[in-house]
Amino acid sequence: MKPGSRSTVPAVALLLLGAACGADPAAEGDRDALGSASRARPKVLVLCVDGASFTVIDELLPQGRLPHLAGLIDRGTRGTLMSADPPKASPVLWGTVFTGADKEAHGILGFTHRVDGNPTIYTSTDRKLPAIWNLVAAEGGTAGVIGPLNTWPAEDLPGYVVTDRLTRTPFGGEIIWTDDLPAMVHPPELLEPLQSVVLQPEQVTREELSALGEFDDAEWKAMQRNPDKPGERHGLLALKMGYATQESVGRIAVHLLETRPQPDLLVVFLELPDRAGHHFWHAYQPELVRGGPSAVHPGWRDRWASVVPQAYALTDAWIGRILERVDEETTVFVVSDHGMRSSGSNGGWPSDLESVVGSGTHAREGVFIAAGPAIRPSGLVDATLWDVAPTVMAALGLPGATQFTGRPQQHVLSADFLRRHPPGPPRDHGVRDVEPVALPDGLDDRYMEQLQAMGYVGVDGVDR
Repeated sequence: MKPGSRSTVPAVALLLLGAACGADPAAEGDRDALGSASRARPKVLVLCVDGASFTVIDELLPQGRLPHLAGLIDRGTRGTLMSADPPKASPVLWGTVFTGADKEAHGILGFTHRVDGNPTIYTSTDRKLPAIWNLVAAEGGTAGVIGPLNTWPAEDLPGYVVTDRLTRTPFGGEIIWTDDLPAMVHPPELLEPLQSVVLQPEQVTREELSALGEFDDAEWKAMQRNPDKPGERHGLLALKMGYATQESVGRIAVHLLETRPQPDLLVVFLELPDRAGHHFWHAYQPELVRGGPSAVHPGWRDRWASVVPQAYALTDAWIGRILERVDEETTVFVVSDHGMRSSGSNGGWPSDLESVVGSGTHAREGVFIAAGPAIRPSGLVDATLWDVAPTVMAALGLPGATQFTGRPQQHVLSADFLRRHPPGPPRDHGVRDVEPVALPDGLDDRYMEQLQAMGYVGVDGVDR
């Protein structure tokens, strides 16, 4: 039996599979500037929090440090989202979340692959199956996509797409963006205003990073990019880059929600918990380090103990800003691709600040939180990554797809909502027929540096 499959079909699942096809009459009516249907059409927000773990969340909730996640849990439901066994590279896992299919089917097999012998970061054209935003568009809905991995070039959707390259590659200098380059965003007129919103790593101030922890002069110096020296396995640099990326995604999401109509499906990618967890877990849980707390440099135990929890607090703050700007009738999902746990490493030593790395590693137990009109409060969660896409489609009142390996979370979804918005039987969308793109020279230099700093790829650009 494949991950996510089940041997029984409960009553609500029968309702999902047996509902009549056809347009929901309540979703008909005048369409706004994005082409979306009236307010009667269900709306869904998917907040993708890379590497989020209940290990941290459950410590911070009773302290009142995650008020927005707490609010979603209080009015909705929560549970463990099981990842692959073992959890693989994040692009592989998110590929499963967005397509509901195994990696062999969706085609994203790591961070990089070889194209004409050269290590190349996967692109949207490498994805063999439609993602949930493509499925929504195929059903006449609108979609907004902000920052998920492997979304460049931007797909032509009714709505908008802000690709992963926008916040991970420099503008000007090495690359001059022209109309003949593959789209960084869609529609293209978004590029100019969004460039002014993006926070580049060089613009991050020491004061801003003090929201995470205290970094002394030597540590702050180590956070500065050295273009002449690869930053392989460089946790301090990775943290600053991750902070800039998440700030950029948050700013873009707020900007678009304030200036454009909310799409039927909005997907926002927030990655700081993963960056902090991988490189600063030794200061967060020093008791789990091999050799105990004394194996961790005492200055780091004191000054960096807050990095991991504060990464979650900053992420929760962005979630709050986004929630303030979406329709109150929006169904909200918070999902992670995997959890995080101690690797046993002490993170390194101050004598080698360019090798602070690897103290947190992937755990199978990720996060699933849901609230809103499509959700049954306190519903029982028994979900895997493969179940996210079918559950999101059901929460939109739309048919699933035959490519899905998992199933809608029938214990989480409201039977009353499904009666009012029957999704109908799954559709066969086939495989995507997309031409591969040619990467302009230098496009992915900065992005590759980030993957090297996180220790995901080596200096040769190949997955570890």
